[in-house]
Amino acid sequence: MAELQSLSEDAYLALSHRDARRRPREQRSLRLSINARERRRMHDLNDALDGLRAVIPYAHSPSVRKLSKIATLLLAKNYILMQAQALDEMRRLVAYLNQGQGLAAPVTTAPLTPFGQAAVYPFSAGASLPCPDKCAAFSGAPSALCKHCTEKP
Repeated sequence: MAELQSLSEDAYLALSHRDARRRPREQRSLRLSINARERRRMHDLNDALDGLRAVIPYAHSPSVRKLSKIATLLLAKNYILMQAQALDEMRRLVAYLNQGQGLAAPVTTAPLTPFGQAAVYPFSAGASLPCPDKCAAFSGAPSALCKHCTEKP
């Protein structure tokens, strides 16, 4: 500040005028870098949503136009909930079948394995009943939909 006090009023005005010209350039440069960063962020977000659309069933069928961002997220959420519900139902079915077979081993909820890896089931292959008996244990009668139950010996 002492430096500015020693300058004449004309020199001070010239210095402040030069700084005023520099500010818009700096502001423009800053604005351009902020815009570029936001553009990259939006491209990354759109790429991630395209990847999500690619793995969600029904999201890329020919009769469906490209889903919006919110529709993609809602469809993914509903698909995950549906898969979790199917998994819970399958676990209950396995527990029910194991209970009917008199197996002593309790059904434990194993962590999900990545797609493509073999699943480990809580029942052994050696203790399983023939198919008609399993179907009868579950529903009271052999299933007409089960190919093993409908095969003739």
